[in-house]
Amino acid sequence: MALKLNCGPVIVVEGAYCFDLPAQPGLITVRNMAWKKGMGSSIKTGLSALEVDPSIDQLLILLSDQPLVPIAHLKALLAKKAHTAYPMIATFYKNSYGVPALFDRACFPDLHRLEDGQGAKKLFQAKPNAIDWVPLEAARIDIDTPEDVQALNESNWKHFD
Repeated sequence: MALKLNCGPVIVVEGAYCFDLPAQPGLITVRNMAWKKGMGSSIKTGLSALEVDPSIDQLLILLSDQPLVPIAHLKALLAKKAHTAYPMIATFYKNSYGVPALFDRACFPDLHRLEDGQGAKKLFQAKPNAIDWVPLEAARIDIDTPEDVQALNESNWKHFD
């Protein structure tokens, strides 16, 4: 889905599992050997791979375990960023900021400083006046367990509350 945005390279950070993704222009796969340490380690691994290109001025973080995030939402994040000076554009769901989220290059040092066990939410909490947002309640659907898969297949939305 990210490749369809045509807005720069797509970095896939693999951790516990590796997939034989077909080669595609703009797709870069990196391995986070420290994946057990947490989400922050994956953010830093992907960011380091992205920063080799100094022309990159934004980072869009999305997770593979949020299956109901549509490409239209990613386009809405990019459109919001084009019309605001805020350095972070987050998705708003469950009364909180979360990912997918878009970050200016000015945020890259803060992302590198995340502790390995922390995700982007820690940065949102630290800098609440630096965020604009786009709502998407479907982003609350996060698939981490077989029970989550079953709830998704059965459209048991209360499971995700």
